[in-house]
Amino acid sequence: MKPNFKRYLYMFSIVLIIGLFYNLIIIFYVMQYIGGGIKQFDAEYLNKTLPFVITKSEDLSSLIMTLIAILPFIIIFICGFKMVHYVNLHTGFDQNMKRLLKQLTKTLILLAIIPSINQFLTLLAVFLGFIYKTNDSTKENINIFNIFMVIFQHFTPVFNPIVCILTNKPYKEAVFNRLRIHPQ
Repeated sequence: MKPNFKRYLYMFSIVLIIGLFYNLIIIFYVMQYIGGGIKQFDAEYLNKTLPFVITKSEDLSSLIMTLIAILPFIIIFICGFKMVHYVNLHTGFDQNMKRLLKQLTKTLILLAIIPSINQFLTLLAVFLGFIYKTNDSTKENINIFNIFMVIFQHFTPVFNPIVCILTNKPYKEAVFNRLRIHPQ
């Protein structure tokens, strides 16, 4: 079954509608919590040890925003499993093509799982922040922890090429040859 223009238009419109719905949820939800912008230079919010603003979690806004941020990765994960089902149903391909399609599908599923893990760790940190309320002595440590969580979350573009290299045999062989590593 070769996709035609109508099928591509259908796929594009689904992505456009889901993306529009997703952005409308974020816009209407965030607008409730914008109360005059970030207070960067108040003494209450200024961190004394690092030049960052202390993060405060007074309500569930960050928890719900993190849950909303996980939504695209769940959609990608479902689409990946549909691809696996499609590859397994259509047995008309030769063995080499099946192997390459399964390899590509495995890579795409892994590329959806890694950002999901990053988002889950962020969600876990926010949830633990609600459970364990901080006093003034632990506030600096919580702030440093949040900074490292955000740094880890933004390392997804670094992890994705590593996953592609390790799961695709031609890439892996090219990198190993370049590094002069010959695994047995």
